[in-house]
Amino acid sequence: MYHLSSPEPPSRWPEAAGSLVDGRRRVVFDGATRLFVLGNCYADDRQLRDGLEHVRSGSWARLTEWPGSYWVVADTGDTMAVITDVAGTRPVYFAETPAGTQWSTSARALASRLDAALDYEALTARLVCPTVPEVAGDSTAFEGVRRLPGSHVLLVQRDGRHRIQKYEEPRTVPFETAAAELREALLTAVASRTQAAGKITADFSGGLDSTSLALLATGTAGADVFAVTHADTTSRNEDVEYALCAAADQPGLRHELVSDADGLFFSELLGAPATDQPFPDAARWRMRAAYQRPCTDRGSDLHLTGSGADTLLSASPFYLADLARERKVWDLMHHCLARARLRHLPTYAVVAGAVQLSRTTHADALQHLADDLAARPGRRRPESQARLHWVRASGASAWLTLDARRRLSLRAASAAEGCSIPSSETSRHRAWAELHEFGTYEAELRNQSHGAGLPHHAPFLDNAVVRAAMAIPVRERASTTVQKPLLGAALKGLVPDWLLARRTKGAYDGNAYTGLRRNVDLLRHLLAESQLAAEGWIDGGAAGVELERLAAGVPGNLAALEALITTELWLQRERTSTVAMQDA
Repeated sequence: MYHLSSPEPPSRWPEAAGSLVDGRRRVVFDGATRLFVLGNCYADDRQLRDGLEHVRSGSWARLTEWPGSYWVVADTGDTMAVITDVAGTRPVYFAETPAGTQWSTSARALASRLDAALDYEALTARLVCPTVPEVAGDSTAFEGVRRLPGSHVLLVQRDGRHRIQKYEEPRTVPFETAAAELREALLTAVASRTQAAGKITADFSGGLDSTSLALLATGTAGADVFAVTHADTTSRNEDVEYALCAAADQPGLRHELVSDADGLFFSELLGAPATDQPFPDAARWRMRAAYQRPCTDRGSDLHLTGSGADTLLSASPFYLADLARERKVWDLMHHCLARARLRHLPTYAVVAGAVQLSRTTHADALQHLADDLAARPGRRRPESQARLHWVRASGASAWLTLDARRRLSLRAASAAEGCSIPSSETSRHRAWAELHEFGTYEAELRNQSHGAGLPHHAPFLDNAVVRAAMAIPVRERASTTVQKPLLGAALKGLVPDWLLARRTKGAYDGNAYTGLRRNVDLLRHLLAESQLAAEGWIDGGAAGVELERLAAGVPGNLAALEALITTELWLQRERTSTVAMQDA
């Protein structure tokens, strides 16, 4: 994997290593002021040179306003600024050492430089509470190696000391303003990429996100877009039908349905391209590779995906608490009724859950999480399915050892004591936490795709797109009639109305269960050799019981088991790599 790292004296410029699969390096300078941009940045040369003035003034946010997805490293002569993007998809890792702060865009590269050990507590915290930064923290899989949060800049002084500064402050604009900004940002994100590309390919699931981007790409003059749809025979959904309708008679679009009986969850796990950090979706790599292979075979230099749109543009159920807190009675009843029908729950129970959550502070929620983590699974009081949560542990919490429960519970309890987030800001805080966690996911998805030879792009996570989408209250992302109201308003007239109005979403449960049963022996082996169990963090036997239940077709914690399996896979590779280096 290509990465940048902090320079070794006497140089003041970042060091590069690995093969640059996608994007390019661009440098401008004026005397001691220098600007380095890495990735898919579509600013022109004049814009980059103008960026030198923003470096001199320390206006870091201005350096994140160009189209694309990229890292920025700026040097004033006295301070080096390393800037990640708003969502955190371009990761920056750092560590404090006796020689000063060191950083890298690869945690593994930095850990190798420092000879850092694995951090099993951090791995377990992220496995159990991935979207709760108060518990997962900024730690990584390596001791002493920390991750810079999205929307922040790492400022390293010449003497080696550092500080972290947030450059993105939340804002709120009217829904119509956000829709207009989102429309312009998406058009720019897609057009800037297609104009710079030679061979354009795209996911074309038939869903709202990837399909819309591919259709927008055909609007670029002379664009020829090759789009693929996964025709999965193991799962029943409407994706193929919607994809065929969207592709019919669309100028500039060549569409192909791809079916591969071996493209299953958990297939060929040991052949999965390496990632920098554990990647919960690594088990799906063979499924993605199956339908994306025609794009790789065509030598794609731009592959568009809808990655990130669900997290960015959909509303988590906790938005109902905002409706209750703001006493929007009609809206609250309307949305609770819709959720009750969808989940087959009593309407009064959903309303009660929303009202109860509206009276729960974020500090209370963290303390409830601490209590839940501390309790053994069999001793927890059953809760109503209608109950809503600000924060919640994943299903992997059921497999924690007693000591692991105690340690993670202490993390959550300590965070609860120091929490000062006002009730009016809780849903916004949670939305940003979920987005930044998805940023860590997207970084590894890109690593894995690049490892397979496909230049993965996610225009929905460009800075301007994120800024537009995050500028409305969470409750305005929700609708009882359409999936993503803000996206629908932004793309009206650009993509078919019937696509914007689609209410169903493709699911691949059949693929997951088929792949799990077919590869159950390998999964048993990974759990039997579990390093998290050997280190005392996970009860491997309990996880093994869950695996057998799922293999028998019993619904259970499939997502949690997938995350555990992929973590163990990553640890196995890391151990093998370490042994190989020691033997060399």
